[in-house]
Amino acid sequence: NKVMLLTATPFNNRPEDIYSMLKLFQIPSKSTLKTVENLGTAFKELIVRYKELSDSQRKKKLSQAEIKAEAEAIAKSIRSIISPLVVRRSRLDLEDIPEYREDLKRQHIYPTIPEAPIELGYNLNEVKDLYLRTLDLISPSEEDKEKHKADPAFRYFKASRYKPTEYIVPDEKLRKELDKELNEKMGTGLYMLAGRQGVVSDFMRRLLVRRFESSVAAFQESLKMMIESFERIQAWIEKRDKVPVYKRGILPDVEDFYETSDDDLTEEITAMFEKYQERGFFEIDMKYIQREKFMADIQSDLQLLKDIQTEWFGKEPQIRFDYKLDAFRKLLKKLRTEDPKRKIIVFTEFADTANYLGTALQNDNLGVFKYTSKEASSANKETIRANFDAGLKPQYQRDDYQILIATDAISEGYNLHRAGTIINYDIPYNPTRVIQRIGRINRINKKMFDKLYIYNYFPTDIGEAETRTKQISTLKMAMIHAIMGEDTKALTSDEQLHAYFKERYQAELAKSEERSWDTRYRNLLNELKDSEVYVEALAIPHRARICRQVDKFHKGVLLFGKKGNDFVFKIGDNTHDSPLQLTAEQALNLFEASVSEEPLKVDNEFNPIYQYIKTRLFRSGKPDADEKSQAMARDRLYIWMDKAILPKDYLNDLLTVLDIGGLTGEEIRFINKHTAKRADRVMERITQEYLNRVIGKMNKVFEGDETLILAEQLK
Repeated sequence: NKVMLLTATPFNNRPEDIYSMLKLFQIPSKSTLKTVENLGTAFKELIVRYKELSDSQRKKKLSQAEIKAEAEAIAKSIRSIISPLVVRRSRLDLEDIPEYREDLKRQHIYPTIPEAPIELGYNLNEVKDLYLRTLDLISPSEEDKEKHKADPAFRYFKASRYKPTEYIVPDEKLRKELDKELNEKMGTGLYMLAGRQGVVSDFMRRLLVRRFESSVAAFQESLKMMIESFERIQAWIEKRDKVPVYKRGILPDVEDFYETSDDDLTEEITAMFEKYQERGFFEIDMKYIQREKFMADIQSDLQLLKDIQTEWFGKEPQIRFDYKLDAFRKLLKKLRTEDPKRKIIVFTEFADTANYLGTALQNDNLGVFKYTSKEASSANKETIRANFDAGLKPQYQRDDYQILIATDAISEGYNLHRAGTIINYDIPYNPTRVIQRIGRINRINKKMFDKLYIYNYFPTDIGEAETRTKQISTLKMAMIHAIMGEDTKALTSDEQLHAYFKERYQAELAKSEERSWDTRYRNLLNELKDSEVYVEALAIPHRARICRQVDKFHKGVLLFGKKGNDFVFKIGDNTHDSPLQLTAEQALNLFEASVSEEPLKVDNEFNPIYQYIKTRLFRSGKPDADEKSQAMARDRLYIWMDKAILPKDYLNDLLTVLDIGGLTGEEIRFINKHTAKRADRVMERITQEYLNRVIGKMNKVFEGDETLILAEQLK
């Protein structure tokens, strides 16, 4: 058996993330998973629904109640599909299932459910006007752009450095020439690249706001890096007469390519370019660019960033005000005074913020230790263990530090349960990180506190309007709760939201702790094991049939069958519509009966319906429709086959695996971006061994005897 062990944070909760995980076990169009007719089609529909829901939330088209209802509906569908593959056990299940409960007692393990999170806020005071003015400079509304388009004094951040494709010359011949070059070297056309770059202005605005909402220091560092980036691109164009486009990381300094002691300068530079090109680096010759307009906008953007920097931080940049830090400092002193034995962990998304807080609090006599990925030394890890790990033997524990300020570099793999409080100084888009953070103090090997506290700083109302951090993270958390269930609230409390934008952003996380649906069935089964009725039930022959008069959500004939290790439940009626596939949860609810119910004989309607469903019990639905990228990859592989670019047997197998949905989106994109000259790289990436495994898995789908176990007529 192939088994994946998942922690409390098993996925990023978008349907496509769960689908990617399922594909480790299943081939979408040849799935043994009989909870849906076609796994690929079902998930693609759910992916579209989730994207539409996210878009509706962003555009405020739906109420919170409608968003919550749709999130739960999507999650219920996902949970139904994955139910045969997933065994979920929450802390509440461990308490409810006797075997687990007794085992925990024997090990002296007593799980703790953290208190509902406390939401923290802070006022911008006189900085609010400066903040709004800065946002208007970084990216004004479309209305303002239209209103002031004839005003030469009106200026705003055009993000010119990040989207050179907007400055391509109108000459059609040159545009086609550039498009061909981009396709050959980057695997993407001019229009696709332009589309990606067109949203950069909004992205940079959100980045700056997120960094500001984390800390003034992170905002300051972002401004500095953006200024350096603009200066770097100016130097690059001056030296190379080309515009660099780089998909990953920070643009390298042009001098890096020329500072070498090697005698063969040309060979050295060529090697450097090849190294970066592998990571998505490309240069657009300035002959394709409207030089004067592009360079003027770069200089204008650079000057605007410098002006913002001066207005915020002065000519010699230094932080002059930070109201969030002031509020945070008061909170720390209050918590330490009220409960001196309770250590505190402070998490932030950004290393710049962690460094800033560590420096700002070093003279406050609070016992602060700061940790980021740059401080990941053995000595620092040992210091953290000695001061915050309750599992360490007493003689090795120390009390040099009471507060740990850290990035998510420490959110996995550390026991920090000598601390009983977590403060999230900022909230990441992905709330699973928040759950991981809480997990650092909520350990099972030693109980230190009866209550665990969580404090969350969400963005100000301005910041939330720009970044939607709370919207995004709480929608994601709603999906996690609805799909897998949770036993800890991580972001907000239903009881009260303390931030002053409460009414506008009341979270949809009205989720109480949740038990697994199958716990009561398992408990019933365990109670009945080896009893007279249990032995009698096991003696019921296959293909048994019965009828009951019920008040249930489905009526008709319900069949349960197995093929190999896989099972299926289907129900149908005399309308001769396609039988409905049910999840185990739905089917067991239908089979469930009270001891007072009288069994009935099946009637004349039973057999025709029974025979109709039986022939369709293990039949899959319609094949999955092609996506554009899949069709492009197939066309490319047929061309390679006609020209004998790669071995015919390999290409036949690759086409088979492509058609059954056995390739990831990444692998399909990898095929599409390689020309015939570089086809050998596809064979290196997607090996024959891998194709053999997928095809072998597909063949096993058709193996195994079909067994009809049970049929029941529900009237």
